[in-house]
Amino acid sequence: YSFCTLLEMETVRHDINCLQDARIDIRWKGLQRVQKNFDGLEDEEEKTVYASELIKPLLKMFDDKRDRHRENAAIMVKDILKCLQYECMEWVLPVVVARLANEPAVEQAEPVRLELVEVLVSCLQAFPHDIAKRGFLDYFAAVLKVCVKDADPDMKIACCDCITHLCNAVRENTKMVAIDIAKAMKPNLRVKQWKVRMASIKAFGLLVKNGATDIIYDFRDEPNAMLTTKAFLKALACDRSESVRQATLDVVADWMMETTDRIDMHRHFVPIVLLAMTDDIEPVREKARQIILGLAAFYEMDNEDNSINLESRRVTLKDIQWYADDNYPDMTMPIKSSFAGTDLSDRPPLGARLVIAECCRTFIPSVLEDIVALEWTISNSNVNRRTAAIRTLIMTLWFIEGNALQYMQGILDALYKVLRDDDVHIKNEAYFCLALLGKLHNPGNYIPLLLTKSAAGDLEVREQAADQDEVEYREIRRRTLTIFSTTANTTKINILIAFKYLLMGSAELTEEQACVITQAVTSSDVVDIEAPEQLLALASLIDVFQDLLLKFKLIKPYKDVAQEGYETEETPLDFYLFFTLLDMQTCVDVKVVAESQKVLTKLNNILSGTDIGLYMKHFLRSIEDIKNVPLPVLTMLIQHGGPMLQKYTTNIIDIFLSYLHNVRYDVDARGQLKYLTTLNDFVLELTKLDVVIPAKQIEQILLVIIVPNGRWHVGGAAHLFRKASLGCLSALLVQNIVPNTLWEPEADLDTEEGKKEAEEGKELLTSVVDTWKNALDSDDSELRAVVVKMSPYTIRLPMRTQEAVEGMKELMLRLDDSNDVVRIITANTLNVIFTDLLEGRLTKDAAQAFTTSRVSEWASTLLLHMDDTNVELKEAACGCLQKVREVNSEVVTNLAKQVRDKHMTTRYIDKLIG
Repeated sequence: YSFCTLLEMETVRHDINCLQDARIDIRWKGLQRVQKNFDGLEDEEEKTVYASELIKPLLKMFDDKRDRHRENAAIMVKDILKCLQYECMEWVLPVVVARLANEPAVEQAEPVRLELVEVLVSCLQAFPHDIAKRGFLDYFAAVLKVCVKDADPDMKIACCDCITHLCNAVRENTKMVAIDIAKAMKPNLRVKQWKVRMASIKAFGLLVKNGATDIIYDFRDEPNAMLTTKAFLKALACDRSESVRQATLDVVADWMMETTDRIDMHRHFVPIVLLAMTDDIEPVREKARQIILGLAAFYEMDNEDNSINLESRRVTLKDIQWYADDNYPDMTMPIKSSFAGTDLSDRPPLGARLVIAECCRTFIPSVLEDIVALEWTISNSNVNRRTAAIRTLIMTLWFIEGNALQYMQGILDALYKVLRDDDVHIKNEAYFCLALLGKLHNPGNYIPLLLTKSAAGDLEVREQAADQDEVEYREIRRRTLTIFSTTANTTKINILIAFKYLLMGSAELTEEQACVITQAVTSSDVVDIEAPEQLLALASLIDVFQDLLLKFKLIKPYKDVAQEGYETEETPLDFYLFFTLLDMQTCVDVKVVAESQKVLTKLNNILSGTDIGLYMKHFLRSIEDIKNVPLPVLTMLIQHGGPMLQKYTTNIIDIFLSYLHNVRYDVDARGQLKYLTTLNDFVLELTKLDVVIPAKQIEQILLVIIVPNGRWHVGGAAHLFRKASLGCLSALLVQNIVPNTLWEPEADLDTEEGKKEAEEGKELLTSVVDTWKNALDSDDSELRAVVVKMSPYTIRLPMRTQEAVEGMKELMLRLDDSNDVVRIITANTLNVIFTDLLEGRLTKDAAQAFTTSRVSEWASTLLLHMDDTNVELKEAACGCLQKVREVNSEVVTNLAKQVRDKHMTTRYIDKLIG
């Protein structure tokens, strides 16, 4: 060889021997000289000879004590490999395996380990066709299975590079070792460094493509679903690094379109592509769209059928594209999603819709599980697991359109659980998902899942009391047997919210569907006055539903709201909504009252053009069933009924009578007490409302309500009823609503019927007077004040003389009342009574009670109280005595003179005497 002419053999042997010298500096200098000499050679043949001499001594240096020596030796081996034949791997690979393939590795220095992996890469680059053929593949596998677990990020990246070269070099032969390497490097898909994750997913993709397909199905044996390959890839699809997400999409696309099992890959990795279509970065979204289009093209090719025999030929994609009805709804969404997704108005191609519809049955259950997952964090990601799942679901629904019907129940069950989630983004995406379902499906598809009829088909049943002996008075509503009948309140609320957004996106609604929905949302199972959150959800639902009814002309504005009767005999849908919104007003929650009033006002404006038009239009229908009129409904009708109150006064009084006919104080009677106070308010407003109550109904009010409840009964509840009843009696008497014919009927006394009527009138008068007298000494000062105020009007009744005397005696005792206000009111009331006596307003029998002796006695009592320390009482007593003086001046004057010297001040006495 000419080698000897250029470099003396003795020098070469010397330098090689220096590499094995015991002295450190000699080994380092020998290594430098060898490197310098090799770099100085230009002839390839000389380099080959020199490399063959150096390879074994350099491999021996891999065991040197100095890291620097081992590192440079590895670098030089990497350089000289290209000058050698494949036989050199018989020496190189065992040495590298010995240094790296053990756990822990023999080689401790990270730079040296990195260079040793680079040596493997150099082998792959130098001898790509001899690796598998010569049986060297196991060496690479042994090293890579250990080195991919190295803690050094650079080492992991180097291993990924080595795997890439290995797969490209041996291709299908990688199958023998691919699965083992893939299992070893799978944890690298979750390391913190994004560069490592990107390199790992690329290498991992090549391994799977070249034979490690079984690792995709590790979910069959892995008990922890979060440690499966599918879970790792889902996490990478949500990675915070755009490069990692794009690399993941490239790998997934390669698997789904380039592998032999590509069709089976769809059901596992289509969700990743769908999620990428909602990515914040446009290049990622565009890449995902291109993948979907690629899958669609493959699907169309796989299912192409151009046969001419029409008997055996099936319907093909072209047939569907050419002849099928291609109606697509307006995809303008009523709410906005928070992600930068695809334009939903741009309908996906048919192939894409079908390929996703075929594979979604496999992945939809796992997507729904992720939506409600408790462990929702994803490592190395800015997106949580639940958000990713619900975005995937949205894109899936967009692609599969009507095919989502078979998954509807599961989808709704999952969304119910997140509709009131603490995460605002999750809630918003759930609302958007429901609106999208509503866009793509007819209400007939989801109504059966929310509203279920009874087996007999009877939608309306009456609520029966379990125990007839224990009567509970509450608003009894018509019930519709639906899913709400047996569902917890929390679930009811979620169903109502879901229903709202489904209807919000609805593109059509039939009259039959509207009737079913109306019956369900106005049933007693939904209108639960003690569940404020449920009522708020219901009010919001009705708000959307009434807009939908108007949009599809299922309710129409009324031309004349004051017109009697209806255009049709059937009850209009808006009446049920109107009645329910009125009923919600009884809730104690201020938000519920405000929201229901807002929706009710909107409904009024839509249908009548005013804020109160429907009160008049539906007045009669609202009170038609007197036993099922809730108090709030009655109150609002009275407040806003206008001219209808005069027309249907009888019906309103019948409602009060039906609810108050038999009060029991030993059970909860708060509802009846509210009706009684409302009756009191109604009677007080009769004059302003220009309403006249028939005499027969006034008699019923007295007999059924006032007299029974105005008596004394044991218990606090009875006392409240007594106050309200006497207040109602006072309102009737003060406003002169009770006609005299009630006490003295104009009947023929010569007949039995006439005598009976007269006797009944006297008994009624006696009962009223007794109720008044007995209440004058009540323990409640407020009640005493009310009863004292009504005394002048009671004395005017055609009572007997003895009743008038007893009444006046009880009234005079109120001057000694413990409450100064009651005493002052009593003095003023006596003033009115004596004025009535003077002006002749009292009946003849009542006037006979004011004899001289009694007047003298009552005047003495008034004179005594005219010297009271309370100035207001003095003035009231003085004013009353002046009226008494007009009745009998001699008595008052004489009594005043007798007590003049006993009074602290004589001013009031002198006024009487003068």
